[in-house]
Amino acid sequence: MLSSEQGAALSPPEQAATVLQPERLNPWFSAVCDGRPRLRLCCLPYAGGTGAVFKDWPAALPPGIQLLTAHLPGRGDRFAEPPPRTLEETAEHLCAALPPADVPTVLLGHSMGALLAYETALRLQEESRAPDLLVATGARPPHQHPGDTAAPDEAELAATLRRERPWDDALLDDDLMEAVLPTLIADIEAGDRYHRPEPTELTCPLKVYIGADDDGTDWPTALGWRRCTGDTFEIAVLPGDHYFIETARTDVVRRLSSDLTPWVT
Repeated sequence: MLSSEQGAALSPPEQAATVLQPERLNPWFSAVCDGRPRLRLCCLPYAGGTGAVFKDWPAALPPGIQLLTAHLPGRGDRFAEPPPRTLEETAEHLCAALPPADVPTVLLGHSMGALLAYETALRLQEESRAPDLLVATGARPPHQHPGDTAAPDEAELAATLRRERPWDDALLDDDLMEAVLPTLIADIEAGDRYHRPEPTELTCPLKVYIGADDDGTDWPTALGWRRCTGDTFEIAVLPGDHYFIETARTDVVRRLSSDLTPWVT
């Protein structure tokens, strides 16, 4: 099983019924919205991931939710840029690139992206524009030590990705795998270096989603996130393993839509 900071750069080949065209806001974010924006949902992918993880979400979310997807260095049209060495450095850039808080803002991240979302939320809070909600999915809490980790072996990592992501035919392409591995490994190492001995409390609610069969992020691990907020806290268990954000996409978006209802009704 890959660690909670590991993932691939590609998404399952599912197609949305309606395609909404995103607008590039700046080097770090694209935005798409069905209707007038009433809520901004900023989504951060797992290690090695791109905005394609969330490509089908806009058509399934309630109208009025502006979906922001992150463009991180080392992938997509930023492929030639080296990934930042730390999550803290990336969070600084994301915080600076986010639009003004003219509508309620929700941050969501999966695995490494959840830790990145937490760090970004802290910076927004320091600037008196705290998010209205943080949704952390499939991740250890920031104060849980990642443990002793060794640099990933490329051959073993490639084999693990192919075994655990059988739907992703693109991972069978040796040239593509060779191209994405350096960014994936850089993300994994940044996630493994990340640790806050004592978490700083957010002032916003915090919801944690976990996969029922994800042995890397079980219920006791998810409970650790409770220390990261002084506001309300909730855990939701969804079908699937660590990649439930992809394999149980319908369940994830349905649950998320319900959690965002107070801002769009």
